[in-house]
Amino acid sequence: MLSWREVSGRSALDIPFPEHSNAFSHNPMKATSPLCLIVFLLIPLVGCSGNMITDIDTSQIPEEEVNTATFRTGSWEPLNGKETMGTVSLRTLDDGMLQVAFSEDFSVSDGPGLFVYLSNGETPSTDFINLGDFINPTGAQFYRVPDNISLDSYTHVLVHCAPYEVTFAFAALR
Repeated sequence: MLSWREVSGRSALDIPFPEHSNAFSHNPMKATSPLCLIVFLLIPLVGCSGNMITDIDTSQIPEEEVNTATFRTGSWEPLNGKETMGTVSLRTLDDGMLQVAFSEDFSVSDGPGLFVYLSNGETPSTDFINLGDFINPTGAQFYRVPDNISLDSYTHVLVHCAPYEVTFAFAALR
């Protein structure tokens, strides 16, 4: 940052200040007092002190949004020799509907006839819910959950190959 002397070629003390300034003058330097200039120059020094943010009470900030009434999450785990990565969440939307959301870094091995299921185990349970056709083997994607399902009804999200009855990946919701 350039100093006042480098920019103007003189120090702040070299500037002539008239004893009687007219606040309505067209020359802004006539309305400026040395005290105003000194305060203006000190503001950045005072404002950059390290004690400004330490007064925040961090005890009220939650560390992680898990196991709440509106949100459950899990990490994808591979099954049957497939590869997977990323996370998934089951969350309540503003309109009260439930949604399954795959993370942006999600990926899984591709295959035929893949579907997304809610289940109570690592493979489809007898009461699993089919959320629909699998959209894409990579990236963020979203699936609406039927109205009659609650947040705690199922413990797992699956990517399942229906024609061959093979689960490619599962995520246990916590």
